[in-house]
Amino acid sequence: MKLIVSCHTPARGAGRPLDAAGVQRVADQTGIVRPLDPEAVARVLALLQAGEDVREVVIARGVKPKPPRDAWVDPMADLSRPVFPGMPLGRLHPAELANPGQDLLGNEVRAPGKGEPATLVVPAEASCTLGADWVIKATAYGLAEVTNGEVRVRPLIAVSPDKLAVTGAIYGHDAMGARITASRIEAELIRLGLGQWADVGRILAALEEAWETTAPVEDVLLAQGKAPLHGRDARLELLVAERSGVGSLDSQDRMNWRDRGYTPVVEAGQDIARLHPATAGTPGTDVYGQPIPARAGKPLPYKPGPNVEALEEGSLFRARTPGVVLAGKGVIDVSDLLVIPGDVDLATGNIRTQKGSVQVRGSVRTGSSVEVPDSILVNGAIEDAMVIAGMDVTVAGGIVMTGDGSTELRAGGSVSATFTQNARITAGENVIVQRYIARSDITAGFKVQAGGFVKVTGARGRIMGGAVVSGQGIEVYEVGSPLGVATVLVLTQEHDEARALVAEKHRLKDQNGQITKVLLALTPEKAAQLEPEKRARIKDLLARREENSLAIQAIGRRLAELAQEAMNFMEAGRIIVRGMAHPGTVIKMGGTSLHLTQTLQASQFSWDRAGKSIRVGTL
Repeated sequence: MKLIVSCHTPARGAGRPLDAAGVQRVADQTGIVRPLDPEAVARVLALLQAGEDVREVVIARGVKPKPPRDAWVDPMADLSRPVFPGMPLGRLHPAELANPGQDLLGNEVRAPGKGEPATLVVPAEASCTLGADWVIKATAYGLAEVTNGEVRVRPLIAVSPDKLAVTGAIYGHDAMGARITASRIEAELIRLGLGQWADVGRILAALEEAWETTAPVEDVLLAQGKAPLHGRDARLELLVAERSGVGSLDSQDRMNWRDRGYTPVVEAGQDIARLHPATAGTPGTDVYGQPIPARAGKPLPYKPGPNVEALEEGSLFRARTPGVVLAGKGVIDVSDLLVIPGDVDLATGNIRTQKGSVQVRGSVRTGSSVEVPDSILVNGAIEDAMVIAGMDVTVAGGIVMTGDGSTELRAGGSVSATFTQNARITAGENVIVQRYIARSDITAGFKVQAGGFVKVTGARGRIMGGAVVSGQGIEVYEVGSPLGVATVLVLTQEHDEARALVAEKHRLKDQNGQITKVLLALTPEKAAQLEPEKRARIKDLLARREENSLAIQAIGRRLAELAQEAMNFMEAGRIIVRGMAHPGTVIKMGGTSLHLTQTLQASQFSWDRAGKSIRVGTL
């Protein structure tokens, strides 16, 4: 790439001295195509004539290749600080393409590097403009940035998506070093169409902080519109005690998530609910001064059911009859039947009512309870739950429990189900099961006057395991199992009245015994010395003992009547097994037990009153 004279032999004799033409001639002979530097050649000739070294003098040069150069911005201000509209932020130098070079022999020399040089553009929406002189000027208040091949000014003022708030970052000085004032910020807000809502107080406070700390103050609320006040949705306010939405605390301050109290019950003529209508709302204004419409509240159409009347233009509802309040699907009514549309579980909480009946269209799930004064209808099953009804319980599916004694089903009337398993059931009247009773303890007929049959109605219905106690009779196809599962069938007339009378009889006898002890300890001498008040007390004790004795006699007569009734029922009662009664089955009547040791076919068991024994017969 450089041509020098490395050696020279002076002319002798008739030889010609070296001149510029001679140097050119030698260069041409060696193939040099680059032009010689006349001044350098003249200097070489002068140095040679003076006998000095010429190797440092370059008489011709090749052309160096030029590598590509990326575009760049030459800052004209401190770009770590904000710029304002019209302020120059830098000069743009366009990208330079690569140019090849040429050596002394005319050969091309490729430029180093690969690819095209990176360019910089100023987009139309970049908050800055590029002039004819390549000077970039800001068109908004913000920070200059060079990213992703673009030159932009990132605005420092932003409007919220709902157009209700304008926030910004406040600096103490601009890119030119000048102090930023509140009027400059206000001018920018006016340019953006936001000046009407400018909060000058907040702007001044932020500027003072920025001047003092020399650090920017972020997220300053520069302007704020007026939000609309949306209308309230219509709502139904129950005027009676409602069930808890989550649960209640027990005596030890532990939350019971299932216990939510009673479903509200009302009397005839009682105001039960008030409908609060929806409101229209009040419009707002955004930071551009444009109105923001308010959303009207949603209406809630409610009409009275057959047992409810509407007053005050449909805003007040009053019960026509007593019952459970039902509010749903746009109707408010009072009914004797509370309908649970799905399962009774943790989502619904326990169901308790003080009036009427309950229909569960799903199942009563484990851990739940249902307690009503009238009847319960379950479209699904009853799992390990507590179910209490004053009247009948009807279950379309089965009754399945764990058998640990913590849950049970109690009905004042009859109970019917498809099957029972590990269940504990007490019914005031009958228990009717379609398929089988497995490992269940069942008592039917604790109200003697109401009946008390236990029947498994299926053609192959079975009782396997557990104890079945009936007041009037048991009927089943098969009892026990070939494996000898212990199964007890009991026919008895013991009931709550008899037990209560016996308990009262014992209480009166104990009380009379205490009175007798007091009287025996009172000798005639002590009696003569008693004060009038204590004598009156002794007289009262004597009267009470006499009353107790008469009551004991009456209880005895009533117990005798009940015993006679029990004997009559007992004699009429039957335990009927239409198919097989397997060994391991125990039949109990009248305090006597019969243990089957062999299989019996088509048999019935009854009470032999005269022989005070269990009679076994065939069907």
